[in-house]
Amino acid sequence: MREVADRESVPMTAAVGSSPAAAARYAGGLLLLAALSLAVAVIGRVSAAADHDTLAESLAAIAERPGLYGLGGGGRVLAGVALVAGAWFLLRTWIIRQRLGTPLVPLLLAVAGTGLAVSGVGAIALAVAAPGIAGAAAETLDGVHWIAGKIGFAAAGLALLTAARYQWKVGGQLRRIAPASAVIGLAMQFIWIDAATIMHPIVGTGFFVWLLAVGTMLATGRVERHFTAMVTASATRGRSHVG
Repeated sequence: MREVADRESVPMTAAVGSSPAAAARYAGGLLLLAALSLAVAVIGRVSAAADHDTLAESLAAIAERPGLYGLGGGGRVLAGVALVAGAWFLLRTWIIRQRLGTPLVPLLLAVAGTGLAVSGVGAIALAVAAPGIAGAAAETLDGVHWIAGKIGFAAAGLALLTAARYQWKVGGQLRRIAPASAVIGLAMQFIWIDAATIMHPIVGTGFFVWLLAVGTMLATGRVERHFTAMVTASATRGRSHVG
């Protein structure tokens, strides 16, 4: 009886705009910011046309368009910071605190955000230093940019894979998103395979759309309302069984 009462009190609190309820909305807004920042990052990187077979060729291209390449790096930094902040708020939602979801998703998003931010810093450093930088220093910066970006992208994919299970479990609109979460999350793990490079823009677009969709659902309170209804229904069934 006490457990049922505790669970019932949570959605009642969330409905009137408590701190945990606000946390979900803040998290959604930050996921939207991360999506828009990633779009800026892609535009800057593609416009700089700095993806070449050799580091020397890439540095020459960066030196020609340092502002655009730096914009791409800045977009990554902002996206990473937004993901880390969004993960912080997600950990404070009542959905996570009541163990209806798993803290693994926001933790993985925080790892992803950290990787993206570090990768962005590396890109900005290359934009500032080119064309004067070369040799070991250039290779180090490029290596940090490369590995941090891949770790961030892969961690984000693992977050989607983990989220897919819980989205399917709770049903509603989240269940319709779950298959896409699983497919996109799995495809994001191919970031480590050079032969799958042709897939990366498509998968990146999928991640962008996922951030927009989930961010909007969180920011507008739709996820919170769904979980509230689910927990309330569960509490009602629990009382009927007790009676």
